Amino acid sequence: MRTHFSPCPRGSRPRLPVFFICLFAICPFRLQAYCPDPEIRPNGEFFKANSVFTGRVISARTVPDKGDAEGGWFYTLRVNETFRGPVLREFTVFTGDDSNRFPLEVGSKYLLFAYRRHHRFVIDDCGNSALLSEANGSLSTLRNLRDGKLPSEIEGWIAAETEEIDVSGVAVAIQGPSKRYSAISDKDGWFHFQAPPGNYRVDFGSKQYYVNSLDDLWYNPGHFLLHSGECVSLQLVSARHVTR
Repeated sequence: MRTHFSPCPRGSRPRLPVFFICLFAICPFRLQAYCPDPEIRPNGEFFKANSVFTGRVISARTVPDKGDAEGGWFYTLRVNETFRGPVLREFTVFTGDDSNRFPLEVGSKYLLFAYRRHHRFVIDDCGNSALLSEANGSLSTLRNLRDGKLPSEIEGWIAAETEEIDVSGVAVAIQGPSKRYSAISDKDGWFHFQAPPGNYRVDFGSKQYYVNSLDDLWYNPGHFLLHSGECVSLQLVSARHVTR
């Protein structure tokens, strides 16, 4: 069983005081980047990324900030195995100079999940990109997905925004194409079940949970598509106060 712990939820965004915003307008500086919530499985991110492959870095090039253009690094890799996207002998990716940067080392091998943004393929440290030596579990999942050996699953976490919120025993209702599913969160706020591919939506009618509008989410609980072999990872916020 997988649980999700974070002392400071990645989707939470601190509110900036007025004087801080004014200072930023006068003297810009780099803001911290944020990752979507919650953590995502390799067979979830596979369907989000535009390219998934393994390769060895053969060159690196630094790009400085220039006006509105973001600085960072371009890396060219010799591709070994392609799971998704264009099948190329060599592949170039970019990572920006922010807190989500995913720097690579020339000569090292990686599993990368790349996203098409601004006419280039971008990598970051928000998902399952990793050194190849540390990606055995992800590689096994991707190969099983390719071979049709994985079930379609929906999982999720009930987050607590304050200490007075109870995340256990929350009944989550999810409507599928032909069936309504009900899952109960465990003591850590986690729930999970298998379901056939199709379109789904979370039912918020019970008022026991909601979506934090400040969170950046991998999946929209209001409507999401479950592919064959995919694991959809949701995040909701509990509205249930601890019983005294």
